[in-house]
Order: sequence, then C-alpha cells, then structure tokens
Amino acid sequence: MSEVGLSQTQRTSQIQTQLMSQKQILALKLIGMGSQELRDEIIRQAEENPAIEIISDPFAEGALSVRKKNAPAQKIRTGSAGVAGQAESDTFQQMIESSPDERETLQEHLLHQLNMVTISKKQYDLCEKIICSLDSNGFYLLAPDSLTDRNDPEQDKQFLDDCISIIRHFDPVGICCQNVTESLEIQARQKKNVSSLTLFILHGHLDFITPPSAEKAHKKITSWLDSQNALSFQTEEIPFSRKELSVKSIEDSIRCIQSLDPFPARNFGTQTTAHFIRPDVYVTRENGNLEKEDKDAGLVMDSENTYFKITGAGDTVPLVRIAPDFSEKSADEAAPGSEEKRFIVSQQKAAQSFLDTLDFRQQVIIRSCSFLVSCQKDFFRNGPGHLHPLTQRQFAALLGIHESSVSRMADSKYIRCSWGTFPVKYFFVNAVQKQAAETENNKEKTKSSVKNKGAETQVSSDAVKHEIELILKEQKPEEKRLSDQKIADMLLEKGYKIARRTVAKYRSQLNIESSYNR
Repeated sequence: MSEVGLSQTQRTSQIQTQLMSQKQILALKLIGMGSQELRDEIIRQAEENPAIEIISDPFAEGALSVRKKNAPAQKIRTGSAGVAGQAESDTFQQMIESSPDERETLQEHLLHQLNMVTISKKQYDLCEKIICSLDSNGFYLLAPDSLTDRNDPEQDKQFLDDCISIIRHFDPVGICCQNVTESLEIQARQKKNVSSLTLFILHGHLDFITPPSAEKAHKKITSWLDSQNALSFQTEEIPFSRKELSVKSIEDSIRCIQSLDPFPARNFGTQTTAHFIRPDVYVTRENGNLEKEDKDAGLVMDSENTYFKITGAGDTVPLVRIAPDFSEKSADEAAPGSEEKRFIVSQQKAAQSFLDTLDFRQQVIIRSCSFLVSCQKDFFRNGPGHLHPLTQRQFAALLGIHESSVSRMADSKYIRCSWGTFPVKYFFVNAVQKQAAETENNKEKTKSSVKNKGAETQVSSDAVKHEIELILKEQKPEEKRLSDQKIADMLLEKGYKIARRTVAKYRSQLNIESSYNR
C-alpha cells in the first residue's frame, strides 16, 4: 500500500474587487422605490432613528386640506344653487367618492374575535379559511365543505358545523351563511322571545308577507294550512297551532323581521385596497429663452422661445430634517466620552447619511428624466403617437451607465405632463420598420400595390398603435368591423409591415376589443 504524501504551500494572489458601502446600497435601494414605498421607508427610518424628524406629511395634510377646502361652509342651505354652487357641490361629491375606504374590513373584525377564542389549532385554521372566503356581505364565496381537509378524518361534517357555529356567534350576527334569507333566520334565532310563527315565516316562507300586510298574510297562511290539512295540530314543519295564528301575531312577526338587517356586514370596509398613482416628476412647457440646457437643474431646451422644466414631486413624500435635539450643538453640550454623546453622534451621522441619500435619489431621477425628455421632445410637444424608438439599453449607453440602473430608475415611477400621467417605462419603445410607399388607386388593392420609394426608416411601436387607433376611429358604425388581418393590410399600405398577431397584441394593449366583440 503506497503512502500519500501531504504538503503545505503558500501562494500570494492579487484580486481586485469592488465593495459597496452601506450608503451606496441604500442609495440604490431608494432609487428603485416608488413614491409610496419611499414614503413608507422614510416613516420607518424616522421610527427607528430619533434624529430624523418628520416636519410635514403631505398625504395626511393634503387629505385634511382637501376636506376643509371642499366642505360646505354651512350645514344647511336653502334656495336654488347657481353655477358656482353646483360646481362646488360636484367637487365635494367627487372628493367623497374618491376618498379611500379606511374602515375596518369584515375579515379583520372577525379574525380579531377569533384570536380571543380558545379553540384547537385545526379549528382555528378552518375558521380562518371560512372567514377569508366570505364576501363583503358576509355570505359564502366557496362552499364551506370544500375548505376542509379531506385526508383528515377528524374534519367531518360535525367538525365543520362546530366551526361555522363559532363564527356565527361573532359580531355582527347574521354572517357566515348562504344568502339573505338564511342571514335573517340566524339573526332571529339568536334573539330572545322570538315567536315560532316568525321562525316559520323566515324558514322559506317569506313570500307570505310579500307585501308586508298582516291581513293579506293571514289569508295566505290560512289557505296554505288548509291545503296542508293542518288545521288544529302542531307538527315539526308547522311549529304553531291554528289558535296562535291571528292578524295581531302576524303584525308582531312582520315588525320583528323588519328590525333585522339583511346585510349585517354593510358597515365594514371592503377588502380591495385603493391604489392612487402619484407622479414622481412633473414636466411643464415654459415660455422664455433658455441660453443653455442644464439637465441637473431640470431644464431642457425646446425652441428659441420655449423650454421644458422638469421638477420633482415634493408633495408625495414627507419632509424630514435632523431633529434639534441631535444637532451639533447638542452633541457639543454632552459630556465628552459619555454614552449620551456617543448616542447623539451615531444617530446624527445615520440621519445625515439618510438625508444625503434622499437628495442623491432626487438628483438622479431629475437628471435621468431630463435626459429622457430631451430624447422624446416630439412626444412632449405633440402628445401620444410621437415617441421615437428608444430602448433602455440605448438610453443607458447614452447616459454612460449600466442598463440595470436605468431599469431601477424607471421602475414604479410616473411622469406628469400636459398629455397626462405616464409611467417612465412608457417612453422606452421598440423600433418598427417603415417603408416609404404609395398605393395605386385600382379597383383591387392588394399587398403587391405597395411600391418602395426609398430606404426603410425606423418608427416606434407607439406610432403604430396610434395608426391603429386612427384606423378604427375612422371606420363608420354601419361598416363591417375590421379584422386584425385587414388592419395589418391597411398598415402595409401606409408602409408599416406588421404581422396580424402583432396587430392583435397592440390592439390588446390599447384595450380595444376584437372585431367579434366590437
């Protein structure tokens, strides 16, 4: 058996690596955030670092100022409203309708009560599934038996009924059921001193009190009893005797049923969360002479007498500063070498670093969007349909940065201009080949009627979408709906060589139905 020799050697190698500091990592993280994410991050930093002080929160103050501005000056007004009054009323109504629903949802209300009940883990899991499957009215979206674990023999029908019973005893009463009729019956059974006649009517006989007239209901019930040959005896189906039936007892039952709520979950908020798009950058066209462009300052030359001004949206994030208690003066007043001084200095440095990163993010976005405006001037002058072909890779090469940095900058960001609010990624479009062509005015127009008159040019896909919109708008209502292939042929006559499936894709992106559904 041969012996294997072991030896140790030392080698020196030189490797060049680039390590990012925490400040650089935070800067990249903030650049990739949208307005809402940045707002949440600022609030989180302020909660963790006492040296960061929020001076104002535009979201909260903005909502309060809108309510104060649009609220009527008086609670009661008489007389006819004029034009100004009607406009103010419409504005106030629009403010109310666009306000997000901040009420507690039914699921949150029920889960809070579920956490206060002592039950087994399996019961808790099934109750949670049932609660999350209820709609906004408290009714079933899915059959409860479909939520049980079929492989668990313990989760039988009795186990399911026990879980449903637990939820039905929560507030509000009348939820966790199939429909309004069952909800009313559940509410009545949990009330005290409810007559058997009331329960009988709610158990599939609501048509007896439609309309809610005691005399008519008395005749209907009496006629039904006669047909059932149940005049003077009590059965399980009819839990009352003929002697108990009177106009007065029916009036009491109608009054009791009218006191019930057919939609007990109506006072809770909806589960859908309202998402509001807030622009990160504003682009305005200003009049005046601009001697020199300054993209760092957000100034892009348009013509001799106009220029574009790019500004950050300061009304989307809270305004922060270093708290007065953590200023340099406060650090100097603290005892040298003390724990208080070290705490103030460390928190102050972290706060200043965060504020510097916020300023850096704003500068990067302003400069990048200014360069984007410079590349897409035709769009900001003339509107949709005038974008030039521009990819993120080309834009990154022009800026001299990596493509991932452009993607991070454009993610979840929006630009507001005179043509509307657009995501930053909207301005990055692919190129489409266009030929200079003319069409012969023959009786039969075919693809062969297109003659090239020059070299191919590149246009953006946005221009093709604009042409598709124009073609469909020019079509008369009485004409046959254009198919995707017919639209492709019409585009070919204009020089755009587009496949039928590409037309279908662009039409879908424009939210235009197919020829069959139009």
